[in-house]
Amino acid sequence: MEKAVAYAISALLVGFGAWILIVGLSSSSPALWTVVALVPITIGIVSAFGPM
Repeated sequence: MEKAVAYAISALLVGFGAWILIVGLSSSSPALWTVVALVPITIGIVSAFGPM
């Protein structure tokens, strides 16, 4: 059960980062928002595939 919760949180982080990326691409400074979106995406991927 703990692993399922951990993977769900990781998936939410990646989804949140993807949402920032999609919304940020239509903003006035897409490069800034692309960099901002990489933070939760990276944290989500590392936490999903890191040691548990």
